[in-house]
Amino acid sequence: MATPWLHPDTGVYYLRRQIPKELRPAFGGKALEKQSLRTKDVAKAAILFLEANAKLERQFEEARRRLRKTGSAGPSLQDQAEQLVLAYFNGPEFMEGGLDGAERLELARIEVDRGLWNETENGMSFPQPAEEDSWWDLTNNAAMYRGWNGRRPVQQHPPGTIWHWRDDAFAADARSRQIYRVAAQIARFSGIPASQLPPTLAGAIASFFNDQPVSSPRERRSRPPGSRLRPDMRMTELFGLWKTALQPSEQTAHEYEQSLGDFIEMFGDVRAAEVTPDDLLDYRDEALKLPRSMPRVDRALPFTRRVAKHETTFPKVKPPTLKKRVGAIQAFLAFAFKQKWIATNVGVGIQIEGYSKTGGLKPNSLDEAEIARLFAAPLFTDLSTWRSDRKVSSRTLYWLFLLALTTGARIEELGQALLTDVKVDGDVIYIDVDDYVTDDEAEDVAKSVKNANSRRVIPVHDNLKRLGFQRYASMLRDAGEVQLFPDLTPGRFGKRTKEASRASNRLIDKLVSKDRRLRFHSFRHQFKDFALEAGITDRVADQITGHAPTTIGGRYGSGVRLPALSKFLHQINWSFVDWSAIRQASSVAAWNANTQIPDDN
Repeated sequence: MATPWLHPDTGVYYLRRQIPKELRPAFGGKALEKQSLRTKDVAKAAILFLEANAKLERQFEEARRRLRKTGSAGPSLQDQAEQLVLAYFNGPEFMEGGLDGAERLELARIEVDRGLWNETENGMSFPQPAEEDSWWDLTNNAAMYRGWNGRRPVQQHPPGTIWHWRDDAFAADARSRQIYRVAAQIARFSGIPASQLPPTLAGAIASFFNDQPVSSPRERRSRPPGSRLRPDMRMTELFGLWKTALQPSEQTAHEYEQSLGDFIEMFGDVRAAEVTPDDLLDYRDEALKLPRSMPRVDRALPFTRRVAKHETTFPKVKPPTLKKRVGAIQAFLAFAFKQKWIATNVGVGIQIEGYSKTGGLKPNSLDEAEIARLFAAPLFTDLSTWRSDRKVSSRTLYWLFLLALTTGARIEELGQALLTDVKVDGDVIYIDVDDYVTDDEAEDVAKSVKNANSRRVIPVHDNLKRLGFQRYASMLRDAGEVQLFPDLTPGRFGKRTKEASRASNRLIDKLVSKDRRLRFHSFRHQFKDFALEAGITDRVADQITGHAPTTIGGRYGSGVRLPALSKFLHQINWSFVDWSAIRQASSVAAWNANTQIPDDN
């Protein structure tokens, strides 16, 4: 019997169910359905799991019904149209800071009413109906929408009123023209070209609007007497509430708890409402006395003893580290203030000398000459120099560098990849970047992505295909491996690439420059620069590198599907790298045994 699955890193419970093979067309081809239950409480998870599992079973049954009736479990054209409409009007924001489904519905009803009013005998609205691009801009900027003068109801009618008027109130086909406007927005949102939208979409939009009631403005609900303030809430209780609500990563929670422990060691577990700005300033000043590094045994000492022991130890802690320490306490207080549990946020305005969000050492892009010099190194041109007796093998560094160069992917995204994430679609090899593990993969494997927008597919460049990337993956599968880079093992918080990051940065220091702004992460900046020079739009470049949101437009991300994404990737000119020398050297690689390496570009 299926039960909630506990994520080993975050402690959050999930529904994880294998999808029967014959039903997968109904789920976008996925083999696994994974849904966060958004709780770390086992009792709550059990209840939420029953609800989610029952809903999934209904979806399975509906897919089986379609399979029996039509021979395919996939949704019918009508189902597809209804799913597109529901996703647009009920789904989350398209990108951070945009409108959610309810606000998109409000905007659509206002715009449709405005367009229909203009199709009446005497109608002339102001402002005029929005152009397609302007509508899309409003959709992706909630602040702009909320201050937009067109948000007011048309002719003082609640949104959706004019849509429900009789057809003879408008010019011929007026309703169809407004539906077309809505369909254009749905096409953008779903990432499907307008020409490929299901022909039943217009009817689905009309039915959805017909089913929406017209509501008068709601009166403000009166609030029961009493205050939200929690004068007796202590800092440890606040930390628990913050952790439950925000569900930070295990590493972040650990670091913040350590900072709070030091604060409490200095002041006691005080009430959050009684913390003063002076407390934070005093904590900052004491923490400033800590050294940049200290023996491991000293880290277990109480905060005040650590400070006293290392008061004369130099160099001192860096501003970003100090900011993270003080920022943890500020984060708790800011959270409490937003919840109206404390009357004022005393954490505002605590300055850290030398700290700046935009200051410090930020990664620089690598230029063409630096990249060419790096990839002319023996790691790529003389495989006899490879070492496998280190924490990170030369073979792993070889592929990490090549993948980062040609995709701009984060090192942890690459380092945590499973062999099952390496997939083929037609002529395109790609890596599926996600945070789920299927039931037939190793149970001790844990994966994560930086954020929801990071889930995407990354096309593998043809130059890497010629070097034998697919054969490399096949060799590992034949050896019974699970990970794409088996020598990368998870650390305390599940991250696999700590040592790989160190090794790659040492190599950059040695071969390119000791400029500390040049490091492995520079490949992300470099990729965006070269993509821009190649005429690739920001949206497509962001999709490849993991900054664009995923929508229902397919597993291939938002707007651009995999084949087109691969074509865009190959617009970038990597000719300054001596691929011929790298290909020639790769002929002796174990995965290329008995393989003729092509010479063409």
